[in-house]
Amino acid sequence: MESVPEAVFFVDRDNRIVSLNSVAQQLLGRGRIVLGVEFHDFISCVSTGEHEAAQCPFNRMVSTGELVVVPSHFWKREDGTQFELSVSFWPRTKQGTLVGAVVVVHDLTDAMEIQRDVQRAARLAEDAPNPIVEFDASGSVLYANNGMLHVMEQWGLLESGIEAMFPGNLSAMLQECLATDFPLARVEHIVADRVIAWSLFPLKELELVRAYGIDITSDVALRRAKEAAEESARAKSIFLATMSHELRTPMNGVLGCTQLLKDSSLTDRQRELIETMHRSAGALLTLVNDILDFSKIEAGKMTLEVADVDLRALIGDVTTLVAESAAKKGLAVSVQIDSDVPEVFRGDPVRLRQILFNLVGNAIKFTERGGVTVAVSLKQQRQNSSDVLRLQWSVQDTGIGLTPEQQAHLFKVYTQADTSIARRFGGTGLGLMICRQLVDLMGGTITVDSVAGQGSTFAYTTNLLPAIRRDADRASLAVDERGSGEQIGPLHVLVADDNEINQVVACKFLQKLGCQVEVARTGREAVEAIGRTTYDVVLMDCEMPEMDGYEATREIRRREEDMSTRLPIMALTGHTSDEEMQKCLQAGMDRVVTKPVTLTVLRAHIQDFMRKADP
Repeated sequence: MESVPEAVFFVDRDNRIVSLNSVAQQLLGRGRIVLGVEFHDFISCVSTGEHEAAQCPFNRMVSTGELVVVPSHFWKREDGTQFELSVSFWPRTKQGTLVGAVVVVHDLTDAMEIQRDVQRAARLAEDAPNPIVEFDASGSVLYANNGMLHVMEQWGLLESGIEAMFPGNLSAMLQECLATDFPLARVEHIVADRVIAWSLFPLKELELVRAYGIDITSDVALRRAKEAAEESARAKSIFLATMSHELRTPMNGVLGCTQLLKDSSLTDRQRELIETMHRSAGALLTLVNDILDFSKIEAGKMTLEVADVDLRALIGDVTTLVAESAAKKGLAVSVQIDSDVPEVFRGDPVRLRQILFNLVGNAIKFTERGGVTVAVSLKQQRQNSSDVLRLQWSVQDTGIGLTPEQQAHLFKVYTQADTSIARRFGGTGLGLMICRQLVDLMGGTITVDSVAGQGSTFAYTTNLLPAIRRDADRASLAVDERGSGEQIGPLHVLVADDNEINQVVACKFLQKLGCQVEVARTGREAVEAIGRTTYDVVLMDCEMPEMDGYEATREIRRREEDMSTRLPIMALTGHTSDEEMQKCLQAGMDRVVTKPVTLTVLRAHIQDFMRKADP
């Protein structure tokens, strides 16, 4: 009795316990008095019902004289512990007369819990909606769940066998998995028009491999659509960059030639035609810039520069640019700047000018009588105890105005107030959208307040920084202003460009500035010319045959390594991206000028080169 693992009770004919082993004592609880107490007082196996005596296993044993087994009985001990027990009632006789019973109690709690865990795990695999398959080391299928069969039925592959759902190199995959004891994740397999991904997990000690599958057809379709979209975006970016260069190169010739013609002897009729041509080319350049800015915004590549901004000079530039178009319509353009607005800030002068020019240009375009007013005030001197200065800008006109419905869609892409707007006034519908994006980048907001037939007021805010005033900068500015109308020669300049029109324009501009000019048609010719002759400045086109401008510049800088001098090189490019500018600077170019190049810009850059070379 003491050696067996089961609890053993000896009971008399009245079901009272007369002896028990230590396992039984431990089951009931150490220290409890059990002798003389009925077994059912501790572990009641009596079931309630109409025939209680017939339901009691002890009484059934007494009446039949045979073994009675209760295979499973749930019992809660006095301390609250739950047990699942198997109870066997063996009749005990003496000289043929029943004198009691031996009750053997087996604790099934742990075994049944393990069995239930196994069953739960089995049900998890069986009830899983995704396929699960188990293989032995030879590749034979040992198990496939309902999810696998369901998928095969859906895909019409029940007759093809389970192997059709796996790649052809399944056997090698299983061997690799077991040999390395490392899982293989997301092995994709195309079945008809579906895609399933398998993950294989080795059960090394059992020499088995379990495979879990998932239908990723929709994921693959989304991935392919994403890749196609990204490829399309890359192609569009390359196309826009190429078109930028290809458009700006002939634009350089058109604007350069018209500018040169304007400075020659012309009749009034000829001058009028040249002015019209120059304005048309300028309008086309604005359109190209808008499209490229929009592509940058779409790609999330629009960035802001930080430089000193002379606010009054910037506004003066804008009003000067629109003065002619305003005068033709008899419109007055006025400016109101509060006295507490500082003269100089730090921000992006190009983008600030672009926003204002776009809004003022729109105001003039849609106004027939009255005028346009530009107002600037200091909305908030300091923001959150920082050095940020918040400017409030507004552009008010007395034009055609907007309805509430038109205002709701005004800053969206390709949107104009009315479908007839493009026919009457022209434009792409990109300008206001670009303005809104630029204002957002500057930490501000833009709004419109308008009444149809009475005019509109576009108001926006920009966050700028206080300027760092430098006396040297102001002195440089004064030099530029004094020399803006003067020749800068004699200088020896090399123009490296394969485009004949650009060569003519650059040479004529430089000759007007008093320079002596030579031309190289390829990067290799430019390097050879610099090896023979001393030049003061080189204008280097980036894209040329044989050797492009980048490689030519790198070769020039390599040859200068043992020299004390550095030849100023100005890049001329039709590309406008920040990546292009960085590419030029990394090649060794000193600055980048975007085509089309104007005489004023060319003069300013060369003067700056000379000033830095000879302080």
